[in-house]
Amino acid sequence: MGMTRVQAADPDWRTRPPITYVLDYGQGHIGEPDYIEAVAGSPPMLLHLGKDVVMSHNWGPIQGVGGENQAGGRGDAIRRLTPEETWERYHALEQMVDDLHAAGVRWVMPYICSITLGGSHIRRTGFWEFYDHWDEYSEFGLPPRPELDPADWMQRDPDGSMKSTYGVQPDEDDFYPPYEPNMRYAACVNNPGWRTWIDSVARLVAAVGYDGAFIDNGGTQQCYCRFCQAKYQDWLRGRYSDQEIQELFGAAPGEDVPLSLSPERGAPVTLGWVESRRFWRHSIHEHQQAIKRAALEVTDHFILFPNGGHGRPASVKNSFQDSDYIMYELSVGDYGTNPGLVRSRIVGDIHMNVRNDHTWQLKYTAAVRERVSPLLLTRGGWPQTRQNLVLNADAARLGNAEAAAFGSGAGFLLRPRWDQYREVLNEYRAFFEDHAALYTGLLPYARVAVATFGDQNLYEHKAHVSSAREVTQELLAAHLLFDYVTEERFTAETLRGYEAVVFADVKYVDPEQIAALESYVEAGGRAIIVGEAPTHDLLVRPLAPPDLPEALRPLEEGQSLIYRRQGEGSWLRMSRLPLDGLGAVVAAPEETLAAGYSDLDGLVDALETEDATRAARAASVAPEAGPGVRLNAFIDPEAGSPLILHVLNYDTPLGADPEPVADRTNLQLRVPLPEGAQVTSVTAFSPDRDEPLSLGYDLEDGVAVVLLPSLHIYEVLRIELG
Repeated sequence: MGMTRVQAADPDWRTRPPITYVLDYGQGHIGEPDYIEAVAGSPPMLLHLGKDVVMSHNWGPIQGVGGENQAGGRGDAIRRLTPEETWERYHALEQMVDDLHAAGVRWVMPYICSITLGGSHIRRTGFWEFYDHWDEYSEFGLPPRPELDPADWMQRDPDGSMKSTYGVQPDEDDFYPPYEPNMRYAACVNNPGWRTWIDSVARLVAAVGYDGAFIDNGGTQQCYCRFCQAKYQDWLRGRYSDQEIQELFGAAPGEDVPLSLSPERGAPVTLGWVESRRFWRHSIHEHQQAIKRAALEVTDHFILFPNGGHGRPASVKNSFQDSDYIMYELSVGDYGTNPGLVRSRIVGDIHMNVRNDHTWQLKYTAAVRERVSPLLLTRGGWPQTRQNLVLNADAARLGNAEAAAFGSGAGFLLRPRWDQYREVLNEYRAFFEDHAALYTGLLPYARVAVATFGDQNLYEHKAHVSSAREVTQELLAAHLLFDYVTEERFTAETLRGYEAVVFADVKYVDPEQIAALESYVEAGGRAIIVGEAPTHDLLVRPLAPPDLPEALRPLEEGQSLIYRRQGEGSWLRMSRLPLDGLGAVVAAPEETLAAGYSDLDGLVDALETEDATRAARAASVAPEAGPGVRLNAFIDPEAGSPLILHVLNYDTPLGADPEPVADRTNLQLRVPLPEGAQVTSVTAFSPDRDEPLSLGYDLEDGVAVVLLPSLHIYEVLRIELG
């Protein structure tokens, strides 16, 4: 018995160049030559505006522009425009978009939303006023008015009531503060009335010349309405046979399977809940693609850019895999979320260095290996900005460098502070465009694989992603090159190329994935199992310990370490991550691991011996670099490409009045080469330098030893191979 697995991962996927990106929700854009002039001084590749549209998704044709859902939700801003005034808006937007393109912006796109409506279905205000006058705007290409009243477009809770959104229960006459005296509603992406309207909004966005649209609330769908219930039946039967549905869900042939309720706190997850969550994500994907199809009726290109990557790895590959970009809205962090160095005071003059990075978001999106690329929104504290966490110009440089080094086609959001960030935007756009070959047509190059199974979150098992992110930080600190491997690519063929595979806190697995890991070990690989071992298959059925490799069976009480040989390779099972020691474990000599240590602490002590330390240093790409230096690499061996190594300095201080960046000098890099490869040249490129720099190198047992004279913020090494 088995389900039809959701497939992702394009086998022909390769990297694309990064972009520069500015978000500007201001209002002074339309008919403002001064704004066009400001943008022209440092045009980003992507400029994302607010609700500068012909008809807004939440109100229809209204006077107000700019901002996002909360902005401009009351007073004169929501005054309905006449058709004549709407045509004036239409033509003014055409001119603005043309002017921004002429100013050097590659792509311009406004803000729309996947679900939001504003008004009152009780008093028929806001969107309902427009709906009642719908036919007056048919000249804008609107289809016939949907027969369903907008009150029937909304997401529904299991009891049939309108779904609460942002603290508002629309079934009650209870206003939403930014919309006072109106309410905020969450429409259902499967509702035909809403789909008719949002498709019309998209056509008008495309008609005035925009290149695409940012789609907010892109991952917000959990609805039990009649349309969702009906579509769920077809979707589920596309994944399971009638016999499987009867056995797994208890429904006879032809009988409906209801969308499941969320399990009570502490209750075990059910397959029905997992599949309901997966269906809602599928619905989001289908909805987004419908928006794109509608826009393509009036233009030959349209970029999809939804919000909703943050905290939703399952959505990145089940909802947004065919979008062009996905926003990670990273607002909250102990030290803000801007990239760089924070000196956090402990007491008196004693400080701790904290380095913010976004490796997880960038590498995970690339690991999905589909169309989508990540764009990062960061903040210097939330809800209030803290001055010591502010994104200064050098930290903005690091943000762009980080997106380029760890992502594919990625970008880092800058606010429209044209004077503050002008040099950054111009430097990095020029660098990305002039050196696009450094970022194009490549695959991650790594010796270590990290299992990153985003669908574990569908099973309410969030410990896996937390552990994978901890593993990420350990490997970054050890300066080991590593890659993420998602569920779909976790095969014996994929794993064969890695020296070690880290498998951390994976609870739900396909037997094929276990077989792939076992085959990898048999062939000589090292499997490092951290934390909880698998307990259930993907159909939420318990796994019998005898059916698992010995190292994947439950640990005995008090046991923290198991080492087992199998075939040509080995298993190492650890009850938890060793603090500051995973890199040493990955690189440890086999005889050290096989010495019979009975607990994890004993192994960690053994890894401090001279032989183990020497092995760890030999495996490190930058053994003397310290924690502020981070690395990533790409190659395409089938195309005979160079090996591209990115080197970043995360000791770039944050803050409104930062200390100067402390450059790293004479940085020794030990770059492992593909088997049998020879180096013919090494060249370093940097946005800080007008000309490339030729570097000397030595070869030691399949390793290129390169001395990088200076690292300011970002260097890219192109290692040509013979």
